[in-house]
Amino acid sequence: MNRWVLFFSALSLSALSSAKDIVLLSGFDPFGQLSVNNSWVIAQQVKTRVESSRPDVEVITCLLPTSYNRAIPTLEKCLADLPEKPTLVISLGAGPCNVKWETRAHNRDNDHGPDNDGVSRKRQIITPGAPSDLGLRLNYGAMWCSLTPEEKRLTWVSTTPENFVCNNTAFRFTERHPEQMYGFIHVPNVKCEKKTPGITARSAELISKMIGIQLDSRSATTSTIEWPMEFNDVRLPDTRDEVKALLRGPVEACEREMLERWRKDF
Repeated sequence: MNRWVLFFSALSLSALSSAKDIVLLSGFDPFGQLSVNNSWVIAQQVKTRVESSRPDVEVITCLLPTSYNRAIPTLEKCLADLPEKPTLVISLGAGPCNVKWETRAHNRDNDHGPDNDGVSRKRQIITPGAPSDLGLRLNYGAMWCSLTPEEKRLTWVSTTPENFVCNNTAFRFTERHPEQMYGFIHVPNVKCEKKTPGITARSAELISKMIGIQLDSRSATTSTIEWPMEFNDVRLPDTRDEVKALLRGPVEACEREMLERWRKDF
């Protein structure tokens, strides 16, 4: 009897030790006249990089249609198909020629042209009665303090993911899953590679590093700032006054540098 108890206990411990963190990473399909969406290219590269360097992590990629009506249902299906709740969910979208960390999403669609389904939304509220903005849930403080000067130059701490499908997806997912560690990152679009050769690979390397930092700092911190963690319900600040309030308190020099850049973007 005791031998069976020990046997099953050993099996349980083995299963726990071999359990992997799951990261759900989404990118978008080609949009407009482009045949490639660099967010999906980078998502694939990040998966390869993370899984080759972190045997304790499995990255599941999810291709989203650039569609107001279909993006969230697709992301929700990818989420539902996972064997267990993911440790981290990150959505990538193609943007300007840098790695643009989005800190909040807006409750408003206001595009400059239709999505891939021909749908255009002008000055439309996404969820009536919901907050005008929702802060996302990533520990950007720990990430920033681990970057090299070159990586910081590639980084933009942003307060707006604009008002197209990217923002719509970020807002709706955040609203539906308030407890989930979730972030949205805009990556260099495919045309940026011609202007700056190698920027796609450097962006994938940076995002892979960010994911590792997020996983390693998810449940503990020495920061004086209360960043989003698995054990709390903290969101990133969604107003300039909140960021300024953080700057008035005790804060590490590296985090102050990030907060100053963040404050200027409002």
